[in-house]
Amino acid sequence: MSSSTTKITWRRKMRHLRDEQAPVALPPLIGTLTALPLWQSASVIASYCQAGSEQSPSQVEEAAVSEGKTIVYPRVLGAGEMVFKTGVPRAAFETNRYGIDEPPATAATFDVSTIDLFLIPLLACDQFGTRLGYGGGYYDRLLESTAGFRCGLGFDFQRVTELPKEQHDVRMQALLTESGLELF
Repeated sequence: MSSSTTKITWRRKMRHLRDEQAPVALPPLIGTLTALPLWQSASVIASYCQAGSEQSPSQVEEAAVSEGKTIVYPRVLGAGEMVFKTGVPRAAFETNRYGIDEPPATAATFDVSTIDLFLIPLLACDQFGTRLGYGGGYYDRLLESTAGFRCGLGFDFQRVTELPKEQHDVRMQALLTESGLELF
């Protein structure tokens, strides 16, 4: 079975598991992230708008805002391409074709090379930092050209032993769940 076919099977399984278990799961244990020197020195945090049963980044965002950090959000431009936008209140966000809220096209585009920390949604993450995303390659394409710290955000049950990996997959440097931060 090819890696792509195996990933499709994993996606189906993990989405079902997340839909079942996320409603009773706890929020991320953010103190394990905010205690890091990386957090202290970060001035720009890339977040995302929670869709469906994803782990919510809202507590991390609240901590960042209270410390004067800038929060930026992704906007899909086309197949496999996204940018990060800033300077717009969440109330002005639009829902894209995937059902995900994003900043309007008119919002200022942010230079991704200046993002210090990326919070990244996922379906699963393994012990090596391999992230199972949704199959569009948006984050993989964007992250391969940036130096910002890559932190997957999920639930404990999304941590698995090993996932299929393809050459284009960009590895996470950490996973933040309700149990805390795991560095890879």
